[in-house]
Amino acid sequence: VKGLGRGTPRIALAGATGTGKTFVLAHAIQALSKPTLVLAPNKVLAAQLWSELHSLFPDNCVKFFCSHFDFYRPESYSRATDNYVEKRSATNSRIDALRHDATRSLLERRDTIVVATVSCIYGLGMPAEY
Repeated sequence: VKGLGRGTPRIALAGATGTGKTFVLAHAIQALSKPTLVLAPNKVLAAQLWSELHSLFPDNCVKFFCSHFDFYRPESYSRATDNYVEKRSATNSRIDALRHDATRSLLERRDTIVVATVSCIYGLGMPAEY
């Protein structure tokens, strides 16, 4: 928390399950009282963190932000068979709505905590839309 208070822009917490990472995170959020982005490696861990932070900060605006793809297969090419496969994807409109809600909350409330997956940075859209 001291490092963040002195201007360190980001901190990574690493440790095994049950070592207190969420506890340290919660204290940092409370002490700094700033909008916070928490990145998790996948949707399952992001959902778990969202649940824990939502219960620790019931008066804050705790939002969930993850990739809106239910299915994504990038384009590919096989030189051996000279076969090109186009990109295929399917998006989830409910998850997309959560993404937009989280983004809007960052502009409207200073107590916003966004719990996101690393893949969330793709396909957000234009900032002017907000």
